[in-house]
Amino acid sequence: MRFNRSADVIQDLMGEQAAEVWVSDCYLPQRKAPAQQHQRCLAHQLRNLQAVVEQVPHHFWARHVQILLRYAIHLHNQRQTLSEEAFVNRVARIEKQFDKLLNQTLDPPAARRLQRRYQKYREALFVFLYRTDVSPTNNISERYLRPSVIHRKVSGGFRSAWGAQGYAALKSFTDTGALSGIAPFQVIQNLFGSPALPLHL
Repeated sequence: MRFNRSADVIQDLMGEQAAEVWVSDCYLPQRKAPAQQHQRCLAHQLRNLQAVVEQVPHHFWARHVQILLRYAIHLHNQRQTLSEEAFVNRVARIEKQFDKLLNQTLDPPAARRLQRRYQKYREALFVFLYRTDVSPTNNISERYLRPSVIHRKVSGGFRSAWGAQGYAALKSFTDTGALSGIAPFQVIQNLFGSPALPLHL
């Protein structure tokens, strides 16, 4: 539990470790996270593109990028139903079409900003198409953070540092257990051992 969101939070958490692939939005500290590769969250990019679509509805560049990113996510989800050759060919077509979109001359400033972003992070947009263990979005992380955000809004925040730290530690254990299919009570029991007295349910 920290009072800031800067890069030192990630560095302190990771220590000497580095992720193989770090999936995140374009927030600067996330971009600096220690990783061999980065995958930009396409859900965030689709929302940013939608804002451009609504701002300049007559301009089709953002809409075309949206369609291509959605198709890439769909292809990722359909990977097991395709032959390797068919999958590789479709990935190649996505890459080629995306490069064409990146090289178009754009007028709307909002579209140009996104185009420059994608040019800068070109290598971090389709990592998930080359690795079966990488997701195109960071939705899992967002889902696990949501209860803590709701807790903070409802309670108005913690009244002590130890309360915040205890909550963060417990959530860390129970959420990690959930990813492995372990119930929260079982996680807690594994931490503290079996109860001294029998449980009467």
